Amino acid sequence: MNGENSVNEILSMLKRSSVATVYSLLGESRAKYLLPGVKPLKPDMKAVGPAITIKYVSFNEAFRENFNGNAVYDAYDLVKGGEVIVAASLDRSDLGVFGDCITLGFKCKGASGIIADGGIRDSPYIMRLDFPVFARATTPEHIGGEIVPYAANVPVTCAGVYVKPGDVVMGDSDGVIIIPREKARELALKADEVEKKEEAVRSMIASGIPLRNSYPPRPDLLKSFLKKDLRWADRQN
Repeated sequence: MNGENSVNEILSMLKRSSVATVYSLLGESRAKYLLPGVKPLKPDMKAVGPAITIKYVSFNEAFRENFNGNAVYDAYDLVKGGEVIVAASLDRSDLGVFGDCITLGFKCKGASGIIADGGIRDSPYIMRLDFPVFARATTPEHIGGEIVPYAANVPVTCAGVYVKPGDVVMGDSDGVIIIPREKARELALKADEVEKKEEAVRSMIASGIPLRNSYPPRPDLLKSFLKKDLRWADRQN
């Protein structure tokens, strides 16, 4: 992804697509890009954006180093608008990595979502914020004395998936995937084409064409419905 216009174009295409579509396009190695068990707090939540990462370490490790920083604040300072915060919290689903106040802070700064491989606390309040949050669990427990936000915008492993700052994060009700930034444009273009075809297939099914002819679509019927959808789109523009 090079240039602000190019990034915005790529993100716009991905926002029109779905995790399921892009995941299928990642090929045979796709499983290594899926964050297992990380789900939205509400089914209709969706987040797409470049990653700002937060690396957590154990409290004991931070204590041995006499560490007294806070990478959550560092990540907050890096938000320019549209980024997704990726909290690599050592898979501690028993701990609430973020609560409602930190979540609200990231929302107000302009982030487009939060992903955590741990837990989230204050979930009743967070679900009122109209802000996408994905986690492995909800819990009343906090992180004090257990883990520490240690570094911001460094490569991390979140839910077993390697994430670099600037990689594209994509989450919806099916789960969360990481799209390496060098693959983002190619995948966004392919996903855009798939979504157009899928919409044509839905139109075919809704019009009464039997599934044996519409899914997968008969080539001549697909071509016809794609033309209809293009004409309808032109009328809307």
